[in-house]
Amino acid sequence: MKRKILFLVGLVGLVIVVALVVKTLTNRSPKQGELRVDSSPAASIFLNNKNIGRSPFTDKVTAGSYTLKLVPDSVSTQLSPWEGQIVVGQNVLTYVNATLAQSELTTAVDILWLEKISSKNSELSVTTTPDGATVMVDDATRGITPLTLADITPGDHTVTITSVGFLTRTLKVKLTAGYRLIVTMRMGLAPGGQAPVASPTAALTLTGSVTPTPKTATSSATAPDPAKPFITIKDTPTGFLRVRMEAGTSATEAGRVNPGDKFTILETHTVSDTPWYQIKYDGTNTGWVSGQYTTKTE
Repeated sequence: MKRKILFLVGLVGLVIVVALVVKTLTNRSPKQGELRVDSSPAASIFLNNKNIGRSPFTDKVTAGSYTLKLVPDSVSTQLSPWEGQIVVGQNVLTYVNATLAQSELTTAVDILWLEKISSKNSELSVTTTPDGATVMVDDATRGITPLTLADITPGDHTVTITSVGFLTRTLKVKLTAGYRLIVTMRMGLAPGGQAPVASPTAALTLTGSVTPTPKTATSSATAPDPAKPFITIKDTPTGFLRVRMEAGTSATEAGRVNPGDKFTILETHTVSDTPWYQIKYDGTNTGWVSGQYTTKTE
């Protein structure tokens, strides 16, 4: 009799444990962020090749990196689709605004996302394609892209990015202490050399660590070959090669060099079977580049 009672008690206990585990797993939701997409004209939206709707679009998305593609709906004019990489962070907003045009060169795209930082300050990071654009914050010039500003006060700001021959982009943003706003912008060529202003707005509550402003190396394409051994930068998918402060892809970006540039090798280090070369990339500062996109001359 006692065995039956113990058996029943044990069985009931097991059922309760299983029920609790199932409930816990059922209630456990993936880490999500919010994705908002606006475009002109309206476009079909593909996330990792899956059609998720049309712009304007706002929805929760599992946090992570994605390939986003916009296919314009316009039938009266042949417009070019756009495709690029985006990051969706946990519990924060990623905002994409695109002005689609007849070619990739004249298409303008703004991508803004948020990154939590350990500092109590608010930060702003701006990169553009092509780089070298002027960044103004509240009508004050703050530098040339790529640019990271760690002294931005929390609150509402107007960020304007200009470059000769390209559409001027103006963003209205809201920065919050403890977060960095990352702005990645594809500059669209202005028709006829003019620079009309496109003014998307995004009111964002900030949620990445301070990095030094990368310095861009000057081209050495017409200069004589440097002292041997030296490397020549090969063509890359991005049109430039990142210089790192240490050997390895996880190290902080220190600058960028261009295909055709040549640099004397100061030191060599191998990371995961890939050679990394230390160079003096701007005539003064040293950094490391991956041998994957270089040709070595002994």
